[in-house]
Amino acid sequence: MLVTGDGTVSVEPNQAVVTLGVITEDSNLQKAQRENAESTNNIIQALLQENIPRHHIQTYDYRMDIQYDYDEGIQIFRGYRVTNLLEVIIEPIDKVGLIIDTAVDYGANTVRNIQLTVANQDRYYLEALQKAVENTQIKASIIAQELGVSISSIPYSLKEISRREESESRPVVLGVSTDSLITPIEPGRLAIKAKVEAEFRY
Repeated sequence: MLVTGDGTVSVEPNQAVVTLGVITEDSNLQKAQRENAESTNNIIQALLQENIPRHHIQTYDYRMDIQYDYDEGIQIFRGYRVTNLLEVIIEPIDKVGLIIDTAVDYGANTVRNIQLTVANQDRYYLEALQKAVENTQIKASIIAQELGVSISSIPYSLKEISRREESESRPVVLGVSTDSLITPIEPGRLAIKAKVEAEFRY
């Protein structure tokens, strides 16, 4: 008898991974690079002042692109775009709005996403996995009763099928931060899910 079991643990996120950074454009590549580097360094220093550990700040993407306009099918050089994105891990999660606003104040002009997660996910996944195994035992017991047979409560074989965390990446609309207003971030809850397949014999 093959049955599948599902287990879910609902948890509050305790950390956020935010991708933010600076995009600069200019007809002079060196100027665009210099302005981008200055703003990025200002952001990093500001985040360090907000007690974000340096190892929680890392480069996510850096690139330089040529920009063109098109006039009646003719390609016209417009300038250069320099993009420097940082991935920032923020703990505790109630600092997310403050950190975003601080980055904006010091030059960030793009926030790509905010991923809310848990730092110790393995602990919760093991709980979900245990529930998934128990779910297979309940299903197998019900099926066995309907068939009028006896089975062992211990599976003959057990296979882990999937593991996932259901969360949302939230787009952020940036505004002007003030002393009395911080960008609101609602963390909600995360569902840590496990799925297994078990074989029972009778």
